Amino acid sequence: MDIFKEVRERSNILDVCNILGIKFNRSHKAICPFADHKEKTASFSVSPNKNIFCCFGCGKKGDSITLVSLLLNIKPYQAAKYINDNLGLGLDFKGKTDEIKINRYKQKQIAKQQFALWENRTFQTLCNSIHKMNFVEKDQNLSIIDYYLDAFIYGTNEEKIELYKDSSFRKKVDQLAKRYG
Repeated sequence: MDIFKEVRERSNILDVCNILGIKFNRSHKAICPFADHKEKTASFSVSPNKNIFCCFGCGKKGDSITLVSLLLNIKPYQAAKYINDNLGLGLDFKGKTDEIKINRYKQKQIAKQQFALWENRTFQTLCNSIHKMNFVEKDQNLSIIDYYLDAFIYGTNEEKIELYKDSSFRKKVDQLAKRYG
């Protein structure tokens, strides 16, 4: 596990520059924050897509960790910790637990993605079911589907999670998907 790689992946260089007080124009250019040279025009540039910086005046370039390290005159590990602490990246800089924390973070992200996918599919299935039912079926099933749709539209995430945990609800939705898919 590489703590530096995690900081680079989780942080955005514009956010890092913001906590350092670097102000940019619309083209992501600024007066160089390094005291190595005096300038009147912006020669310091960042690429948010690549997450890097470059000063065309003094030639300094690198990623967000390098930027913090150079500007604050600290070691790269301290710079990574500074970024983590100031941007709330959720990394733990205590050694062996780093990998565990990162794995938990990744597991939480995967769980969030899976829940969002389930939520979207279920909502779509409920909507499709109402539109495709015949008149008699609507009379029998409309109130329960209406209740579930209200839970998806107006309910909290906690209420949706309870539905997700409810195996009988999931079975009903699966039946509706097979029937009206």
